[in-house]
Amino acid sequence: MRDSTPERMARAVVDGCADCDICRYLMADTPCALFPELYRLCDREAERDGSITAGDLKKLVELCNFCALCPCPNVRADIMRAKHAFVTRDGFAPNIRILEDVERMGKICGVSPRLANTLLQGAHTGVALKRLAGIHRERKIPLLPKENFPAWARGKGLHVRQEGKGRKVALFAGCTGQFLFPEVPKAAVKVLERNGIEVYLPEQRCCGMPSLLEGDQDLTFAFASFNMEHLEAAVDAGYDVVCSCPTCGYMLKSVLSDGALYSAEYRDAVKGGNSSAGTDRSAGEPRISLRRRGNPVLERLYKDDGYFVSLDPLKRIKISRHTYDLGEYLLNLHRTGNLNERLGSVSLRVAYYPPCHLREQKIGEPYADLLGLVPGIAMERIDGAFHCCGISGIMGFKHDFHDVSVAMGSRLMEEIRTIQPERLLTDCLSCRLQFHQLLPYEVSHPIEILSEAYKNCEQGAHPRGDVTEAC
Repeated sequence: MRDSTPERMARAVVDGCADCDICRYLMADTPCALFPELYRLCDREAERDGSITAGDLKKLVELCNFCALCPCPNVRADIMRAKHAFVTRDGFAPNIRILEDVERMGKICGVSPRLANTLLQGAHTGVALKRLAGIHRERKIPLLPKENFPAWARGKGLHVRQEGKGRKVALFAGCTGQFLFPEVPKAAVKVLERNGIEVYLPEQRCCGMPSLLEGDQDLTFAFASFNMEHLEAAVDAGYDVVCSCPTCGYMLKSVLSDGALYSAEYRDAVKGGNSSAGTDRSAGEPRISLRRRGNPVLERLYKDDGYFVSLDPLKRIKISRHTYDLGEYLLNLHRTGNLNERLGSVSLRVAYYPPCHLREQKIGEPYADLLGLVPGIAMERIDGAFHCCGISGIMGFKHDFHDVSVAMGSRLMEEIRTIQPERLLTDCLSCRLQFHQLLPYEVSHPIEILSEAYKNCEQGAHPRGDVTEAC
């Protein structure tokens, strides 16, 4: 049985990591904020300079931004459970309710974006609103678009599911893309349609990562349950779920399904020959003997104890196996000879930063390969393994986390300044917010470059100067 108090839950993480001690050295050269503090507290206690207090433990778990750099998924899940336990007992600061529901704030501000921009960007009203929301006064608030992505998509009829055959994509656009940077999911639609793919925008809520990070399990589960219902319906109708946001993709593919392969429901489905329990994403699954039932040791080792254990494991697996990162999906088209490669020239010297949650999907850097198909692009890749922008989703906006956020991203910012690109590319829109905060460079999503290349081909900027090739 798990320890019941949040302090005991957090302390169990500390003791387990201290006993292992591998991450003391493994995480030393990464931008992780949690592990250096964990070992500092352990060393202080071991040297009898002070025991680890309840306040220390609460502050410690609040440093985890689920970047997934640590090698043990159970550690992340246990930290999130401790956060939830703290929240359940101690409650939320009122401003967290404002920050954690990005979708709700996007919809409210989207009713009158001009008024919202006037208030948020005002010298006095902006400061007052930041104080009310618990946002650091130096944090820049992006301008809200005149039209958000859901409104644009409805105007194109993308909210209506089609029954045709062929390649079909259910686009999961993410809150930041839908309400702050709609040009990104718009570019995704244009590129997919350029490749003859039908695009559908299913009903969707926030992926749940912001509320997960704040320990709000109830809201996270409400988001997850809603999305599972609508995404499963899309999958059953023949759609692949494609995410233009790597955090959403990581959430749907990895976090949501964590542990589900060890569930009794999945074992029974496989044993019974239920084909819907598995698809072509079976590569890399753990090979588990179905005869372990009744063996108490194996039952304890192999069980669904992930964060979302209470949600239907078969639905979690189904959605995971039919979900793709947008870059991954397009690169698969290229590798099978089905990508439209009539791309016009885009003359730019760019730096490309692959974000944390792309790395954790273990799909490489698909956009780096795709951008190599665009004539005129001169690209320098940044190693994403040991760099983090530091924004940590909504955490970077919080007053108490701002300085930590800037410090976490300092190494990456320095490397980008050394490159001095004409444009900075990243597929994470949270990173984009941080780059706008700390750097002077124009920032784009790689899908915007691909969309621009298709457009340039139409307008006569043909690849390699071949004006005879039709685009």
